[in-house]
Amino acid sequence: MTDPRLEGAEADPEGAAPPPEIAARVDNVARNSAIMAIGTFGSRILGFVRAALLTGAIGAGVAADSFTIANTLPTQLFVLINGGLISALLIPQLTKAMLRKDGGQDFSDRLITLCLLVLGGATLLSIAATPWIIGALTKDNAGQAFINLTTFMAYICMPQLFFYGLYAVLGQVLQARGNFLAFAWAPAWANIIQIAGLGWFILKWDKQPAVEPWTTEMILVLGVSTTLGIVIQGLSLAWPLWKSGFRYRPRFGWRGYGFGDMSRMTGWTVGALLISQFYGFVSTAVMSPEESDGPAAAGNMVQALAYSLYILPHSIITTSIVTALFPAMSRAHESGDLAEMRRRVVSGLKSPAVLLLPAVAAFIALGRPIVKTLFPGIQYDASRGIDEPGSIALVLAIMAVGLMPFGITALKQRYCFARGDGWMNFWLVALMTVINLIGAAVAYWVAPREYVVATVAAGASIANIVSAAAFLIVARGQLGGLGMGEVSRLWIRLALASAVAGLAGWGASTLVFDPASPWLWHLLALVAGGAVMGVVFLGLTKLLRIREVDDMLAPILRRLPI
Repeated sequence: MTDPRLEGAEADPEGAAPPPEIAARVDNVARNSAIMAIGTFGSRILGFVRAALLTGAIGAGVAADSFTIANTLPTQLFVLINGGLISALLIPQLTKAMLRKDGGQDFSDRLITLCLLVLGGATLLSIAATPWIIGALTKDNAGQAFINLTTFMAYICMPQLFFYGLYAVLGQVLQARGNFLAFAWAPAWANIIQIAGLGWFILKWDKQPAVEPWTTEMILVLGVSTTLGIVIQGLSLAWPLWKSGFRYRPRFGWRGYGFGDMSRMTGWTVGALLISQFYGFVSTAVMSPEESDGPAAAGNMVQALAYSLYILPHSIITTSIVTALFPAMSRAHESGDLAEMRRRVVSGLKSPAVLLLPAVAAFIALGRPIVKTLFPGIQYDASRGIDEPGSIALVLAIMAVGLMPFGITALKQRYCFARGDGWMNFWLVALMTVINLIGAAVAYWVAPREYVVATVAAGASIANIVSAAAFLIVARGQLGGLGMGEVSRLWIRLALASAVAGLAGWGASTLVFDPASPWLWHLLALVAGGAVMGVVFLGLTKLLRIREVDDMLAPILRRLPI
């Protein structure tokens, strides 16, 4: 069915100069994207320091799986609330409210109060249900020591749920007011505190990869420092919000304020998140250890470390771009400007690809030296059948295949939220979840134990590809075309340049190291492979005339003292 607003919409001819007000908004989006990217990059660097120390403290074995399950649990629960109540509603509703005579203060206070009450209630319920949740996420034969350690750690980590929510609520208000800097840098505070806690742990107890030696003091040091970091992350946004002029006063009573319209959108969004997080819990259970003292096999920690690398280009590039595009898409929808909405969607398809596709090639070609360099605490021992770097690199390579489609699904979510189209988001997420669950079922019943995590990763990549393709088909119909011919040509040229560069980088790195090489040789291999890959990629982009790469590099080159 054709969107009625499409009728009579002006064409958007290629090469036509946008009007001044559009150009100003484009500049603003670019500035906000850069702020988000810089802040995210800084906090991610600290995040890798934290991850390196974490592998030095607990490795990537059974104790690491225990901590990963416990520490991931509040994040998984928060995703339900964040996507269903905060991200889906706060930005669109605050954007509308700020147009009111009072600047939306009364409405904003009621909306924030509602969010905080839901977060508080959900946190208390989750703490009470912790033993049952951990029981559902761990296998019966994992051993009582593993279950006890995971449950105790989960009790300490669960309050993170509220403070993740506080960070999201205050951050969305800051973004609605045009302040992106504090929100982007807040996770750095969490990483600094957690790094300090891990340093203390290593100095006092060294590496503890098995579950049996863990004491109450060890659990408290690791768990409390981890949770304290998230507490500070959430509270750190209060001061910049105060400085921006925003004053919050709790207000209750939501009847007659338009929350009925919000609830319809929320219903579809929460439904989508429920089914996707159901898969998240299923995959956690599928990847949990069979037995705490059994042979080494890839588990939750291997997936978490691979994911921390996989998500880096997405969080720095894609999320920064689509987050900055989201308010603009919301405004375009509110004003019925389909040409502007189409322009924003096409920008979200083209801009991230310039860096995401080379990142895919780098993850596949240089996975092992990347993993070993950033996580020096992981082990390789051929005599004992332990190859943690190889397991993480394999999972990372499989995940990388779905990196670009995953970015498109992030754009899809913002597009649906901007349009208030909860149903479209729901069925696309349902499609993705069904494929993910099939992948998890194959991993559980068919895959050899050492390839369970890799099989789960393969299912996720296939799900991303299918969901992204479905979104492009639907959005093309709603917006009267997306210019996919031009977009596809860009993707193909970037993929070709990235693949050839990745092959060259892999060849250079393999001349330097082998799996048994010490850490320094992995670092040298990464440097050599990365340098060769970068030179070849830039050369090919010149040969293939990919001007988008030149546009990306131009602001950097202008600042170099040459």
